[in-house]
Amino acid sequence: MSFLTRLSLKNRALIALISVVAIIFGIIGAGALKQELFPSLENPQATVSASYEGATPEAVEQEVTDPLEGALTALPEVEDMTSTSEAGSSSITVSTEYGENSDDVVKSLQRAVSQVQATLPDGVEPTVNTAGTDDIPVLALSVTSDADEDKLAANLEDIAEPELKKIDGVSQVMIAGAKTKQVEVTIRRDDLEDEGANLDEIAGILQSNGIPTSAGELKSDEGTAPVEVGTRIRSVEAIEDLVINGEDDPIKLSDVADVTIANEPVESISRTNGQPSLSVSVMKETDANTVDVSEAVAEKLPDLEQAMGENTEFISAFDQAPFIEQSIHDLLVEGGLGLFFAVLVILVFLLSVRATIITAISIPLSLLIAMVGLWMGGETLNMLTLGALTISVGRVVDDSIVVIEAIRRRHASGGQKFANILAAVSEVAGAITASTLTTVAVFLPLAFVSGQTGEMFRPFALTATIALLSSLFVALTIVPVLAYWFLRQREAKVKLTRDEKKEIRRSRKGMVSEWRSEKKAAKKASKKQNILTVGRHDEPTEAASAEVGTAGAGASGASTAGAANGGTTSAGTRYGETEEVGEVDELAGMHSPVTRLQNTYMPVISFSTKHPVAMILVAVLILAGTGAMIPQLKTELFGDTGQDSLQVSQTFAPGTDLDEASQQAEPVEKVLADNSDVESYQLSVGGSTFGFTDDSSLTGTYIVSSKSGVSAQSISSQLQTEFDDLSDVGQVEVQSQSSTPGAQTIDVTLSASDPQELDDATEAVTDKLEGVSGTQSVTSDLEAVQPVIEVEVDHEKAAEEDLTEATIGQYVQRAMHGQNIGEVVIDDVSHSVLLFDRNADTVDELRNLKIPGKPEETASAGGAAGDEAGADGAGGAGAAGDGAGGAGGAGGAGGAGDGAAGSGGGGAGAGGAGAGGGDAGAAGDPGAMAGAPAPTSEPRFIDLGDVAEVKEVKTAPTIRHTDSQRSTTVSVTPAGDDLGAVSSDVQTALGEVDIPDSVSVDTGGATQEQNEAFSQLGLAMLAAILIVFVIMVATFKSLLQPLILLVSIPFAATGSIALSLLTDTPLGLTSMIGLLMLIGIVVTNAIVLIDLINHFRVRGVGLRSAIVHGARLRYRPILMTAAATIFALVPMALGLTGGGVFISKPLAIVVIGGLVSSTLLTLILVPVLYLLLEGTKERRREKKYVKNMARGQVLDAAEARAAAGSGAKSARDESTAGVESESAGAGGNETATAGGNGTATATAAPEEPEPKTQDPDTGEEPKH
Repeated sequence: MSFLTRLSLKNRALIALISVVAIIFGIIGAGALKQELFPSLENPQATVSASYEGATPEAVEQEVTDPLEGALTALPEVEDMTSTSEAGSSSITVSTEYGENSDDVVKSLQRAVSQVQATLPDGVEPTVNTAGTDDIPVLALSVTSDADEDKLAANLEDIAEPELKKIDGVSQVMIAGAKTKQVEVTIRRDDLEDEGANLDEIAGILQSNGIPTSAGELKSDEGTAPVEVGTRIRSVEAIEDLVINGEDDPIKLSDVADVTIANEPVESISRTNGQPSLSVSVMKETDANTVDVSEAVAEKLPDLEQAMGENTEFISAFDQAPFIEQSIHDLLVEGGLGLFFAVLVILVFLLSVRATIITAISIPLSLLIAMVGLWMGGETLNMLTLGALTISVGRVVDDSIVVIEAIRRRHASGGQKFANILAAVSEVAGAITASTLTTVAVFLPLAFVSGQTGEMFRPFALTATIALLSSLFVALTIVPVLAYWFLRQREAKVKLTRDEKKEIRRSRKGMVSEWRSEKKAAKKASKKQNILTVGRHDEPTEAASAEVGTAGAGASGASTAGAANGGTTSAGTRYGETEEVGEVDELAGMHSPVTRLQNTYMPVISFSTKHPVAMILVAVLILAGTGAMIPQLKTELFGDTGQDSLQVSQTFAPGTDLDEASQQAEPVEKVLADNSDVESYQLSVGGSTFGFTDDSSLTGTYIVSSKSGVSAQSISSQLQTEFDDLSDVGQVEVQSQSSTPGAQTIDVTLSASDPQELDDATEAVTDKLEGVSGTQSVTSDLEAVQPVIEVEVDHEKAAEEDLTEATIGQYVQRAMHGQNIGEVVIDDVSHSVLLFDRNADTVDELRNLKIPGKPEETASAGGAAGDEAGADGAGGAGAAGDGAGGAGGAGGAGGAGDGAAGSGGGGAGAGGAGAGGGDAGAAGDPGAMAGAPAPTSEPRFIDLGDVAEVKEVKTAPTIRHTDSQRSTTVSVTPAGDDLGAVSSDVQTALGEVDIPDSVSVDTGGATQEQNEAFSQLGLAMLAAILIVFVIMVATFKSLLQPLILLVSIPFAATGSIALSLLTDTPLGLTSMIGLLMLIGIVVTNAIVLIDLINHFRVRGVGLRSAIVHGARLRYRPILMTAAATIFALVPMALGLTGGGVFISKPLAIVVIGGLVSSTLLTLILVPVLYLLLEGTKERRREKKYVKNMARGQVLDAAEARAAAGSGAKSARDESTAGVESESAGAGGNETATAGGNGTATATAAPEEPEPKTQDPDTGEEPKH
């Protein structure tokens, strides 16, 4: 990577321009980022809901829920499915995998629902909806006014809602609590009976009138005109004037019914600070800025209050913006403090303002480049991305610290600036690149973490990755350029004698005199040539140079030595600098003097390397202690967000009506009103609460806002204590109004096909869990029972009255809450039209409810004449008739046998029977013929109790299914912040409950989410360790040395766990992310250390010497990087400002603790492990070398012996020849002597060099 440094130094102006552009775009990007509380999460759930008015939970389950579940179960996208069947409604929640396209899921669910639509009861229309974090209201307002509720609601709809929708970024405005008007047609039963009108006919007339029908088009001279038959109903009077059939003549609806516009029945209560109020919820568009939308709405409210008048006031009950702004501000403050502390640490170590500023510049530059990356990537500025930037403050400076420290060390040895900078960066470039890549690589597995954890922390990982890679780029490019421009280079100081100083001054004067003489000569020459030349000699003359070189030999020698120590063979000219760099001296600095800081470390490293076994034993004991501390850790999913609002839930006793609930809520409101830390509170009973819930059961929800500077969580315990002292208010429980995703309770779900076994098991589990310590409350579905009025129809009796179960249900519905006829538009407002027969407020009144029975048959006037004629013909027997419809029929039948048809029944059939069957004068009697067609039916009413049994029973208000099987849920709310301990105790308690095999038990909620998250992050850590190992193998080209660095990871956990225990910080998701980061951070310093030791070893330095000197030279940068990171995180660990503490504080504590222990490990244990590993390898190589040398010596000895034997024989031969030649004379003697000497010389062969044995592993010669 040093080529980037060379390129940057050669293009310094371009690097400066790039830096300025990065700063500008970073500032622009930071301002353009949307501000949110959390990243936008698309909830992998969809809800299928349906309304079935008037139906009991059992009816909803059988007729709506079961068919829908059957259709949805077959979908491949569905992973889990739960459902609730309540009185009048069904809700099915379908869970899919994260990453599934919500639109595709909705379409698939809609297709499945349409397949069973025909099998559902009439009027049941299921809908499919999805939800995400963007569906949480930006802000919720309570509205109070002196105006009456109707006028206030009208003002909100006519004035406030249109104006708020005009605000850029607002997608929806919801008004809740307003009473809706409806048209009520109430039948007057007595008038209806007097007029002989039919109730079903009235319902049909109301449904068929007032709806114009398009009949086609007609052509005229002016063109084509549509034909519309009928008139729209636009007033109450038009409804009253509807014509219906009476017994005699047509009558108006007003003759038998009252038509009025009234408020719909009150089904909810909304109060703010104890006063009735309405609520307004503002939703934002997906790509809108939460803070901008909230501020725009807040600016609009004063104008709306003035426009609505009547002392109207908007009170903020919930607002995301202030918390987001405060959290961002606090995190920025903590980041600024961290930056200050990091810079202070660097200044203390470097003792140079210029070097400190150059190093510190890398922090804002890296963060601004990260801002550009977030902006271009479409991310938002939220608690996680901002937390990543804040955490990165201490880490992004590490690379620059290593680079600037290396440059300063090179400069201290003298030499040429360009070469020094390039050599220094070349020395550390590989190490810092590897260390940064390992830190970044640990975030790579997060891309494969599924579920909520992966979705939430991917922006965090992306932000940290961009910041760290930016810091590497800055350290290799911008920092060297700044060092070249602003970092002063120390000159080597050489002490000169007084005579040498005089000689230098004399030489300088001679140089100046000679330079002036040459200048004059040049001017004369230029004048002669008529050329204007202005010359400047950049270099002294050769003679002057030689003189200076002689005078300043000591200085020159010092400079040369400095250049050698600086690691370059290039030299610079007097005014210019060469950019050619020779071979880098890897031993630079090894012989540098020991500094005061290094003096504190030298005894430690010396002792450690001399007693490696003792150090290993200590490390093992520390590791064992770490394992012993793990069970003491608390665990949680997310910590307290520190928001200024919390939620209080009040569960009323079963059967409590709305009026009773209102009375029971007043003591709770008084507790809140009397608390000095409570700013405001808003109560909602029934219905929805600012879009947060939609629970049909009767519960009260309070949104409590604390005063500025007071955390709502800090007052929750006090409020809970006061609520527990209240009586006759149901169950009141303080819940955190946390915006963090995830469940807040431990849910134990029991499933079984047998309802009785399920109920028994649920009761046993509930009783057992109530004894678990550390729980705030234990609730179950079985506790919530409510009275249900069952109308059980007797089908035989109903058939006798020509009634069916459906028609009886319709009559009861009219009596209870009216039959929904349709809608009409009056004064441009749509109103529902309901037909009421008679209200029944008690069980007895419902039992005595009059419903139409089988009509009676009576005779008309013509029938009476026939009766008289029949009587005459029968000889007086006709007096037996009584005129009743049924008796008349009987009389007619009797006439057929004995002529006693005198009481003919009022129907044509009966009269005909009497006339046709008459034995005496009925035949041919005009009276009898006249009475034949006259008999008619008369309405008849019976009590509901005549055909049905009306009774009150107790039943659960909600029937739950889990994966299509009946289930119940026991919910445990932990009292403290140790979710893991409570979950463990719950599991232990469940194991002690005797549960039948037919009942399945599953623990979910917060426990399930925590287990899944920890499991996913655990796998991510293993994958991160593997990735780091691969990177280090590529860096060191060894499989064994990276193992030394990996050993540091478990010891980093020592400090993290210890500091978490000391600060009582639970281990949560953010802590786990901190541990994941530590995997990359703790090996960075070790990489830099091992890299330098390896450089020394390659240059032939002995093992222990290389370790000691490498550790000594890396001591200061290791301490600097660790201290800078630690002190940068201290403000966040202390939570000085309180903003975003649930993200930054646990993470900072884990990283600080891990850095402390890992730094000590790097400086002590890593050198020891390196010594043991490389020492073992050296001993193995020495053994091989000795073995090879011994073998070589044996071979050499054998060869020598063979050569010696051959030489001895040759010597004997030559000696014999010498003796023979001796007799020839004295010359022969000399020859013999010479021959003898030559023989001796030949026999002692010259010594051969030792064979060079190469290391079989490295291919290198062994070093001694």
